[in-house]
Amino acid sequence: MELPALKTEVYQLAGVSNTRQLKARYQPLAALNLRLKSSWAEALEFLRANPEIKSARPKTLSELKAEVYALAQVTTPLQLKAKVAATKTLNFSQKASWEKALALLQPSPITFQDWLNQPSEEYKDLFAEIDSATTDLSKAIDKAQRLGQEAQEMAVELEKQTVEAKEEAALLRQEIEAARRIAQQAELN
Repeated sequence: MELPALKTEVYQLAGVSNTRQLKARYQPLAALNLRLKSSWAEALEFLRANPEIKSARPKTLSELKAEVYALAQVTTPLQLKAKVAATKTLNFSQKASWEKALALLQPSPITFQDWLNQPSEEYKDLFAEIDSATTDLSKAIDKAQRLGQEAQEMAVELEKQTVEAKEEAALLRQEIEAARRIAQQAELN
């Protein structure tokens, strides 16, 4: 498909008329370089794969302002321009500038799987610690299971020895009783 046809189809699916509106309305597309045909193809694929997103209505100016202010933690355009250097050239009397500011302030959307494949350094260290702790825990569990099995075997062996000891004690009692009777008979004779 040629680039103009791709653009037309993307705009129709998205319900927008230009690239700025497209990126503002669909945050996952904001990171795409729409100067490339492959990016337009990716945008088309995204819109086809996510039909539930199509019904999203565009944000009003007041919603945009509120969201931008909340993300930047400021209350005026002047404070915003002072805090976020990339917004210094924006004209905040236009809705498009608010949309651009919102796109600048929102973190770039990455999938959870992408993040898992390449986490930041602090998370790599944390994951390494978790893996190490998991390995240590698995070893401790295996050792505990082995010791538990040995303890169970010892308990069974003790049970057997207890039964044998009781049987021997009963035999000894019988022998003692028999010896007493014999001794009593011997005294009587």
